[in-house]
Amino acid sequence: MKTKSYALGLAVALSLPWLAYAEDPAPGPANTTIDLKYWVEFANQGNPAAQYGLGYRYANGQGVERDDAQAVDWYRKSADQGNAQAQYALAYMYASGRGVDVDLKQANDWYLRSAQRGNADAQYAIGYSYANGRGMDADNEDAVTWYQKSAAQGQAQAQYALGYMYANGRGVHEDKAIALGWYRKAADQGRSDAQYAVGYMYDNGEGTEEDQNQAVAWYKKAGDQGSTQGQYAVGHSYANGRGVGQDDAEAFSWYMKAAEGGRADAQYAIGYSLANGTGVARDYRQALQWYRKAADQGSPDAQYAIGYLYANGQGVKVDDGSAARWYRRAAEQGDAQGEYALAYMYAAGRGVAKDYGKAFEWYGKAAGQGHADAQYALGYLYDTGQGAKPDKAAAAGWYRKAADQNNAQGQYALAYLYYQGAGVTKDYGQAVDLFRKAAGQGDARAQYGLGYMYYNGYGVPKDSTIAADWFNKAAARGLPEAQHGLGYMEANGEGPIKDLGPLGQGAAGKKGTGDTTGWIIFHLLMALLP
Repeated sequence: MKTKSYALGLAVALSLPWLAYAEDPAPGPANTTIDLKYWVEFANQGNPAAQYGLGYRYANGQGVERDDAQAVDWYRKSADQGNAQAQYALAYMYASGRGVDVDLKQANDWYLRSAQRGNADAQYAIGYSYANGRGMDADNEDAVTWYQKSAAQGQAQAQYALGYMYANGRGVHEDKAIALGWYRKAADQGRSDAQYAVGYMYDNGEGTEEDQNQAVAWYKKAGDQGSTQGQYAVGHSYANGRGVGQDDAEAFSWYMKAAEGGRADAQYAIGYSLANGTGVARDYRQALQWYRKAADQGSPDAQYAIGYLYANGQGVKVDDGSAARWYRRAAEQGDAQGEYALAYMYAAGRGVAKDYGKAFEWYGKAAGQGHADAQYALGYLYDTGQGAKPDKAAAAGWYRKAADQNNAQGQYALAYLYYQGAGVTKDYGQAVDLFRKAAGQGDARAQYGLGYMYYNGYGVPKDSTIAADWFNKAAARGLPEAQHGLGYMEANGEGPIKDLGPLGQGAAGKKGTGDTTGWIIFHLLMALLP
């Protein structure tokens, strides 16, 4: 079963995070150098600064027992007098449900009052509410307006958020260079998410020239602060030699930091490294444990990988039922590899009852996502009438999709249809071209087919020397038809080879045996690693 590229499988996680996880900054501290009794006295006299200070002490248990309800009461007294800091703090309590029930409308009302008085944290918070529809209708333009006011005062969260809005054209015209500028301001204040974002912009040449060295430097800044996204990105850089020398052991070390921090794609990367002995000694049992951590967080890659280990008895006993269940979990999340693997299990009757209809359904889902092997498999089912009515034209269409992705099986199968004139107009020239592409990838059947075309002069000038060369290549890979062809040539000189056809008529070509050419290839593919 073909698998995802290591680099690709890990690279997909490198992206800019959305802001949904962002939290409003906690209210700033009050002056705690003044004795508590004076705070109480001044607060009771109606001093708004003292009222805020007393609320802060109750909210944080400073000199008094923590009491959120008392904190809200004192914040409200100060806020009602127009104290912007208290207005922000009261909004924060409503937003987080401390001392009062969560009430986002009340929170936004107080954030707005404080923001209008120039409080930078409140300006960020109301901007966030507008950007994410938190307790109000979303309005990206209003969000940008408030982010700009806050960012101009040096509020780092707002600077990061403003960078995100420019990077994605939300509420403003997209401008990667301006985005990078705002990310850099926040990064220079030590925000790890902004440091990662700056690295990402350098990594991908967004808003600046691509600079892998700068990218890694910024990823490391984020990673050194404990950012699992930064740690994962550094690991990815070492794994792929981007901005640093390629070093699988160093990649493993950084992935481990992120994995131990709970990052699912890093846990998958650790599992992958252990399963393949990449940067660490191969250990299927440990790989399974890390895959499981990632799978429990919903990673379809990890769910597929666990299925693969069960299907192939790596780190566990072969258990087709468990393999099918894990493949299904990945497939039900729309993972094309999981869909393809589950289809294979139905086609082969492994862990589930053999059901070509189900196989056809799941191959179709994977093929619709561009999975080349699934496109070939779907074509094969149409070609042979398994799970669907035989339809050579439909088979040709799916074989072509696979062939266009340089899939050797698809190229060979489509070539054979052109040779036969089945589902397409007979065209020896097209057949030769496709046989040649697949043969160049080492497909033994295509090597035999190309030799056959040369020997008989179909679509190319007749040339027994070239034919023999291709037969030898196919025979060296153990293809019986090629060995037969060579024997026939030796016995009959220049006489034409018996019209076996590129698939031949041996046992491997008979339907219903479970060992047809297509299914043999599927079994061989199962030897590959996830």
